[in-house]
Order: sequence, then C-alpha cells, then structure tokens
Amino acid sequence: MSKYLLVIFYLAMGFFAPNLFAKAEQNSTMNDPKAKIVLDKAAKVYNQNTGIYSKFTQIIEVPGGKANTKKGEVYLKGNKFKIKFTDQEIITNEKYIWTYLKSANEVQVNDYESDPSDITPSNMFKIYQKDFYYLQKEDEHVLGKSCFVIDLAPVDKSRSYFKVRVWIDKLTYNLAKIRIFDKNGYRYNYTINYINNKANLSDSIFNFNKSAYPGVKVEDLRF
Repeated sequence: MSKYLLVIFYLAMGFFAPNLFAKAEQNSTMNDPKAKIVLDKAAKVYNQNTGIYSKFTQIIEVPGGKANTKKGEVYLKGNKFKIKFTDQEIITNEKYIWTYLKSANEVQVNDYESDPSDITPSNMFKIYQKDFYYLQKEDEHVLGKSCFVIDLAPVDKSRSYFKVRVWIDKLTYNLAKIRIFDKNGYRYNYTINYINNKANLSDSIFNFNKSAYPGVKVEDLRF
C-alpha cells in the first residue's frame, strides 16, 4: 500500500480542524490572507460533519510510465477510517489497522500508529495545521464545479513531498480534489466524485468482520 494512500485520506479527516492556522500564522508573511478566508469557511463546514462517506478516483502519475487509475470509497469518523478498493481494504478503529488483500483472501492486522507528519485519513483536513504555508491560485473547475485552488508547502523541507494542491468547491466548501507533488516525480491525485459529510456511520464499520470474508487467512502482526 502506498504511503500516500494513507497520506491523502488523513487529508479528509483533519484538513479543516479548529486550530488550523496556529503554527502557520507564525509565518504570516508567507501566507495568503485570501486563502485563509477560504480555508476558514471550509473548516466551518467540516466541523459540522457527523461522519464522512466519499467516493473517489485515485490517479498515480509515474515518471516516464503509465498512470495508474482506480476508484475507491472512504468512510471517516473521528480518527477511524475505512478505505475500500475492489482489490484491497484498509480499516482502522484507532487501536488496530487491518489490510485486506482480495486476491490472496488474506488480512494483516497491526497495531495502529499514526504519524502526525503524514497526510492520512484522520488529519486530512488539518495537514497544514503545523508548519505549512498556503497560497491561493486561480480558480479551476473539477467535475463541472467551480473551485478555489490552494497550494500548501511544508516548512519542513525534509518531507518527501514539496507541495500539496487542494481544490475546494466554491458552492459547498467541500473538498473536491487533492494533488500531492512528490520529490521523486510521482504525482498522487484524488478526485472526490461524491461526498456526504453528514453520514451516520456505525462504529462497527471500523472493525474487520472476519465472518464477512469466508475462508480469510489472518496474519496477526500485533505486539
């Protein structure tokens, strides 16, 4: 599983958290006040969510190679998430994380350790809460929706990516698209095809139910 699969989905849970600009404002000369207005409004929308269900398209651009495209779904509630592709599922209840591979009918179970420096499902809406600069670009359309475009650059230049670009729907202030610019030339694109940010999600969604996967092999790697 690409690290950016988790990286991008922590964009969906934490991107617009209450203390969004606590550290960024320390570098206010590097930040765009117009971008802050947009992000504040998006934060207000996000903070009203009761759980998020979204359908998305992932496109990974490979330098000198063919882009890889697939569709998926994500369920988000607090720091819990479930990411579902046709061939793979990643589920966490905050304590454990399950990675299921359909082709092998196998699931690996690990202790879950979040890394606040990564962009993942539970900090997806707060990635620039600490040490990110932000700049508003020209508006663009995503799937027919007019969007604000904002670039986020990490203050910490040792990170493996040098920029994250986000598109925010001008009508709803929901996230419409994310693009991560990796230093190795890869580009990770996530377009939101559908989003319900008032989904009433049961906690059972965020646990791996072995009975739903007949014959599944469990590889328990927890300590």
